[in-house]
Amino acid sequence: MKKWMLLLSLVLMIVIVNCGQAQAAEKTATKDITFEELNDENVFIKQSRRGTCTLASSAMIMRRAAMLAGYEDWEDITESSVGSVAWREGVGISWTFTYDGVTMTHDYVSSVEDLKKLLKEHPEGIVAYDSNKPHAIALTDYDEETDTFYCSDPAEGCAQARVPASDAIIELEDVDVVWYVTSPSKLNPPVQAEKENDSEEAAAEQSLIPAIEIAPVTGVDSLDKTELKLEMS
Repeated sequence: MKKWMLLLSLVLMIVIVNCGQAQAAEKTATKDITFEELNDENVFIKQSRRGTCTLASSAMIMRRAAMLAGYEDWEDITESSVGSVAWREGVGISWTFTYDGVTMTHDYVSSVEDLKKLLKEHPEGIVAYDSNKPHAIALTDYDEETDTFYCSDPAEGCAQARVPASDAIIELEDVDVVWYVTSPSKLNPPVQAEKENDSEEAAAEQSLIPAIEIAPVTGVDSLDKTELKLEMS
């Protein structure tokens, strides 16, 4: 009897593990996320009311993390859904919280250089908060070549898109608190989409190269009669 119970328990454990693996497989996608997909306007949201800027900004960053992790249901992450686990009326957003497999935690920063360092570690972006304003934005990335930060400000009147951080209603120099994703971790940055007209451009460039035709040489004595014909397309 004990052997049968032990065998039954083992079978149940195998079934549970397989079900968990199947659910994880259903949750994740296999394709890489492009830069354009990660920064599509539908990824960004606006805060529903005054005072929920940290919640809306967190939802945007969590969406981007879910996309990079391959979660197909990233659109289920909304201000409302994240608020169900992270928001306390009269208090605000929690320091640490988890929703739909994505965990965020807070930290303190003292300079713009701190923000640059965090963005290098977090391709999904971070939540940047000025406690004196007070207001938060989803800080998405930093372009070293142009020395430009990009963000999406959830405040009404600001574009629902990835825009230069100079368009936000806070100054990055005044940011003193951040939230960032701790799980899933070590996410890969989005891939750059290949240009559809790359082959056309290459063909056009090739057509500008002169074609050289060499007349056949029948013998050494006729070498001086070789004709070179240069045709410009």
